[in-house]
Amino acid sequence: MDRRDFIKTCGAIAVASFLDTKFFSEALASQEGFLKLYSKAILLKEDGTPLTEKDIAPHREYIFFYPFASTPCYLINLGDEVKGAQLKLNDGQTYLWKGGVGSKKSIVAYSAICSHQWSYPTKDYAFINYYPPDKPSETTKKAGVIQCCAHLTVFDPKAGGKVIEGPAEVPLASILLEEEGGKLYAVGVLGKDQFDAFFENYKTDLRKEYGSTAKAKELVDKCVVMEVGKYVKEIIRC
Repeated sequence: MDRRDFIKTCGAIAVASFLDTKFFSEALASQEGFLKLYSKAILLKEDGTPLTEKDIAPHREYIFFYPFASTPCYLINLGDEVKGAQLKLNDGQTYLWKGGVGSKKSIVAYSAICSHQWSYPTKDYAFINYYPPDKPSETTKKAGVIQCCAHLTVFDPKAGGKVIEGPAEVPLASILLEEEGGKLYAVGVLGKDQFDAFFENYKTDLRKEYGSTAKAKELVDKCVVMEVGKYVKEIIRC
């Protein structure tokens, strides 16, 4: 086995160690360029104890930061089973998303950085948010979606974050979750990488918030999860 084949084999073993092997076994090759493993980070409640499935109320929006100290993510319990999906980009490339986790397979997590022009929730405001089934968007009339009010892109959290409408050309990146002994962990990111653009576009803001670019880019091994309303002063809905 040459070095290139060895690296590919090791990568496949690493993926299979924590993901649904059956789901990915026939399509690992298509994940190349979309799947990236980061530090395994435990999800914690605000009191520092491990977050469990029962702590995630259906259709509430929770925020945590992963894989970097400054990159926000949304955690949502969609209430019912969320099955895996194939995501297809405009250039024809595809990748597979494995669906929800938990006893009902209803818990999903996505990067909260919009894939259009990288709008993201700050401590002051959030333009990108989840709209539960009973609170549809006033502009698009859609519910059960993640919508960014900056340019009205709508994403489907039940289908791997695919774009339903709006100017975004790629789905939201999904955060890969793993459950062990009732505890939840973030283990990687699946989708088109948006982090370089995010850090470049908001470098001044991030330096002010975190003290330096290096601190904003620190990888995390634990994530405190809280309701978005506890972190953001003003949730912008449209």
